[in-house]
Amino acid sequence: MTRYTVHRFRAAVLRMYLRMSVLIALPLSLVFMFFIPTPDKGLLPLAFALFALWLNWRMRQDSEEPLRLAGGFVMVIMGLMLYGAYISNARLLQEVWVMIFPIAFAPIVASRERFFWAVTGAVSFASVVLLRPEPLTAASAFVFVSAYLTLCFVTLMLVRHNELNIERLAHLSIIDPLTKVYNRGYLKDTLVSEINRCRRNEQTLTVIMLDIDYFKMLNDSYGHLFGDSVLEQVAGALKHAAQRAGDYVFRYGGEEFCILTSALSRDEAFQFVEKLRLGIYALDIENRGSPHRVVTASAGFWCVSDLSEITPSALLLNADNALYRAKDAGRNAVVDFDDLPVSGVEPVKQAVPA
Repeated sequence: MTRYTVHRFRAAVLRMYLRMSVLIALPLSLVFMFFIPTPDKGLLPLAFALFALWLNWRMRQDSEEPLRLAGGFVMVIMGLMLYGAYISNARLLQEVWVMIFPIAFAPIVASRERFFWAVTGAVSFASVVLLRPEPLTAASAFVFVSAYLTLCFVTLMLVRHNELNIERLAHLSIIDPLTKVYNRGYLKDTLVSEINRCRRNEQTLTVIMLDIDYFKMLNDSYGHLFGDSVLEQVAGALKHAAQRAGDYVFRYGGEEFCILTSALSRDEAFQFVEKLRLGIYALDIENRGSPHRVVTASAGFWCVSDLSEITPSALLLNADNALYRAKDAGRNAVVDFDDLPVSGVEPVKQAVPA
């Protein structure tokens, strides 16, 4: 999730760059074409504006590929900066154009690519210094190189610091503060992405609704602080059991949890849910209000192989129906929604109207 948030941040900055590029390059091409003669007659800024428009259109269609093309966009910017350095007038120092380069590339490329582009910018800067018409003194060259390296370092540090803050905020926004598992707000986004992923890969998706038995009695008997401790321990047991890459644990509300897992058959899904139930029973937490005298949990699940018409609300509703059957059956049990009698609750595929 945090990487996805940084990914969206990079995409937003790239979209801003593209809009700025069009707003600057189009008028500039007209100025060069009709008022200020340049070797390219204004065609290079025009081509750059068209390239930015095309890339912006691609981002509306698919935000993934344009980010992979961000390196090409950076290369075009560098070429234009070098070109601008050589056609700029004597009153504007040519090196100033290249100084802008670190600010341009740092926010839109992946962190592992930034060192490469910093070195590329340094080589470009050196070429501008060496090939400029008037040779620089050693002191001037040192000042310019130091300024470039300082600007590059500061820019990279600021961008990385900003990304770390975005990751921290994203992490806080999706984590339940008490149990340290994912919160209900993140469940909807994850369900949508998991449905799409399992649909593409032709995998099953299992949704599990799990509820701690007699939790109200436990709170009344031992106090809410003890109840909070029980929630933390149960969440820890669930996270310990659900450790595969495609496993997610959410606190759905109160003492209820939702677990997502994929690529399991119905029998494997039942065994997985049973493992979750037994893991909570094995905590051996005292609960005098329960017939079992310890904390137990009931669970209902639905393992779906055909996800072509399935909606997130349908998955949750059917798994929740199975959970209620497990509680009606005496609690501390696991119920598969597909095992419910035909006269019982019919499977729901579409979203329930709000």
